[in-house]
Amino acid sequence: MTIRKRLALWYSGLIIAVIIILSLVVVGISRVTILNTIDQVLQETASDVIDGIVIASTPSGDGSVEPTVILERNELFGAAGIAIQVWQTHNSNGPLDEPVLLLNSVNISNTIPLDEDALKVTELFYSTRQISHVTERVISQPFNSNKQQIGIVQVASTIQPVQHANDALIVITIIAAVISAIIAIISSLWIADRALRPVNRITEAAASIAAAEDLSTRLTWEGPVDELGRLSNVFNHMMERLERLFAVQQRFVGDVSHELRTPLTSIMGNLELMARYGYDEESLQAVHREAERMSRMVNDLLMLARADNGEILMELNPTDLESITLDVYQQADVLVKKRNLHVKLGRLEPARIDGHYDRLKQVMLNLLSNAIKFTEDGGAITLSTYTEDDLAVFTITDTGIGINKQDQQHIFDRFYQADYSRTQRDENDGAGLGLSIAWWIVKAHHGEISVSSEIGKGTTFRLTFPLLPATKQMRALERSSAQV
Repeated sequence: MTIRKRLALWYSGLIIAVIIILSLVVVGISRVTILNTIDQVLQETASDVIDGIVIASTPSGDGSVEPTVILERNELFGAAGIAIQVWQTHNSNGPLDEPVLLLNSVNISNTIPLDEDALKVTELFYSTRQISHVTERVISQPFNSNKQQIGIVQVASTIQPVQHANDALIVITIIAAVISAIIAIISSLWIADRALRPVNRITEAAASIAAAEDLSTRLTWEGPVDELGRLSNVFNHMMERLERLFAVQQRFVGDVSHELRTPLTSIMGNLELMARYGYDEESLQAVHREAERMSRMVNDLLMLARADNGEILMELNPTDLESITLDVYQQADVLVKKRNLHVKLGRLEPARIDGHYDRLKQVMLNLLSNAIKFTEDGGAITLSTYTEDDLAVFTITDTGIGINKQDQQHIFDRFYQADYSRTQRDENDGAGLGLSIAWWIVKAHHGEISVSSEIGKGTTFRLTFPLLPATKQMRALERSSAQV
């Protein structure tokens, strides 16, 4: 069963149940109300009859005094639709063995009590009886003399009109309930169809996306931000994530297939030469270098793929950027090796940021390695860390060959390598992933990385990071002191 049919069934079932309950309540209330009205009329009639009763004391033969009921027949006893009986049930000695009928209305042709069981009651009593095959409502009300019960007045009236009205109301209610149920079913189907129409549109759009295999397609929702609007937003967010993951996968596969081809070709070529002519030390070293280069490349690719997927979360802690700069400067001699290059410190100011020490050091070492590679012997490389407004700034400046404008636009792209004939390349050269990794690490620190360069004069990489509040306050105090 579809959701549309289930919604229609639940809605119509609820409406029908409410209609049935309301119908029963209406029928019950109307019956009780009419009976209460009849009871009130009967009670008023009985009270009027009792008000007309006079009880006299009559001496008996044994010297006792017996109560005598004196009651004249009045217009109440001739009223149509109401039956009245006046019974004496007690004398001076107590209850009579057989009640005595003192008076009845003209429309009663027998002496049978309207309600024989009620002749024994001592207080007002209501009952419903079958009298001559007619349902009657009977009220039995005792009357007293000197706080002693003398008799009972019984007043009855037919309730057949009430039953007829009640039956008619039940028929009308059933007809109305059936019509309402039909309307409820039709309207519930219409409401369910209208409510689920956006869901059908979302389903059709999702099916078209799946059929077209186009992960860039998004659902368009122009309605309110309700449950369906949120569903559409969640679906679009899911598609964005799928598109990003698919792009990462495609990019990773493409990068691996493209960039591993060269080292694999080199390794296979050297292995073929060794198989044909026997191996030598130089061939083994070439294979080893290419294997190491391929291993570094795979590790870098995996890191970038995990970064694209958001799987690498760096824990940022208060970090002194100048300490990392000094640490990198102290390792410069190892990187320079036997090259005739001068690595020096420029400005070195306190600059505390939220950072990851090892990742930031990785970025600086990568930039220093590039500067060494693209700077000719006799050149200089300068490392600086300082603050500027609310930013911590790290710069590395070299006097190398420079980068042209076209290459600067793509320098942070993966596997992009400018082709310069005068670079000092060696067997440890990378595959063009270092600056891509540096860009990602800087972005993960909420920072920015930029490059400025001029052919033949050198290159400067500039990294900026938000300062911690304590450093900002110290900078503000320094500016205030300078103004004083």
